[in-house]
Amino acid sequence: MTLVAIVMGGVAMAPAASAAVPNGCGALTNGHLCINGPTPNAGTYTASYMRFGGEGEITVRLGIEIKVERTGQIAQTSWIGYKKTQNGYASLSRYTLLDSEGCIRAIMEHGGTKFISQWRC
Repeated sequence: MTLVAIVMGGVAMAPAASAAVPNGCGALTNGHLCINGPTPNAGTYTASYMRFGGEGEITVRLGIEIKVERTGQIAQTSWIGYKKTQNGYASLSRYTLLDSEGCIRAIMEHGGTKFISQWRC
């Protein structure tokens, strides 16, 4: 499992996740970014960030991306909103239409950096 960080238009790979990282999550240097929902069906999907390091609470922008599995093309990028962490945790949910050809992942933005979790198909 890996997590990609997009910084100022460039792409950088984050360190490989440990075996303890849950399915649908990606490992950041100080936490996990996850997507949970009824993959590959329509339903409520939750993008969540669990912060393990750092001091104080932070505000993050959370959203989702959907791609067509057979082509690999991004079909939709949708920001859900901003959320301040509480005890190091933030999550936002949205009802999303997804079918058997769709894959979904969580996206997060903080401090000018965009973080992307692994795909769930």
